Amino acid sequence: MKIPSSKLLFYPLVVFTVFFLLFFLTFPKFLFVDRKLSQAGLYLLADRVEEGLTGLSLTKVRLYDQQSKLATFDKLEISLRFLKIMVVGLCEGKSLRAELYPWSMSLNTESFTCLSGTDSLSANLSVRKGLYGKMSMKGLKFQDTKIDELSLELRGRVFRAKVKMMGFELVGDGQLVFKPSDPLRSGINGQVSGGGMKLVLSGTLERPQLLR
Repeated sequence: MKIPSSKLLFYPLVVFTVFFLLFFLTFPKFLFVDRKLSQAGLYLLADRVEEGLTGLSLTKVRLYDQQSKLATFDKLEISLRFLKIMVVGLCEGKSLRAELYPWSMSLNTESFTCLSGTDSLSANLSVRKGLYGKMSMKGLKFQDTKIDELSLELRGRVFRAKVKMMGFELVGDGQLVFKPSDPLRSGINGQVSGGGMKLVLSGTLERPQLLR
């Protein structure tokens, strides 16, 4: 008996679809996330992990790099949506939200207080072929002095900067060494001046530094 060509095409498609669904539903998602973070030099610890059909939820999370602890979250949720991955971190009543698309990503938070090295972070950033948007960090340290606020306006591969400290406001600009694989580790190189002071702005977006 001759089998119609349409059925010859249909059967492999059904088998492939069933195999993909079984793989997706049974594959340990936390191991996949942990492996991807390790490849980027990041390490994640959580007191509790719950896996669902399209994502996972982690409780009491600590995120480290090779130097120190980067952040803590009361809860971290990672979910697969249509054409994007959504990451939402919650801590002390504040949220940090990242959305990753095949062609871009975004980061949004307001007065997030659970990152190391800064009292709070506010950011509205988008990543395409460069970094665009604004971010503000409060409580950074400059030698033995705390900086009231460091604000950056990112424009692709360049930025405008503003620093408030000791009652003065310093302004300037600089260049961004964009790192597509890890945008928050993009290097910054610029300077700000005002109130008789001139400071060099260096480091990365993740760990900015001010030097005389």
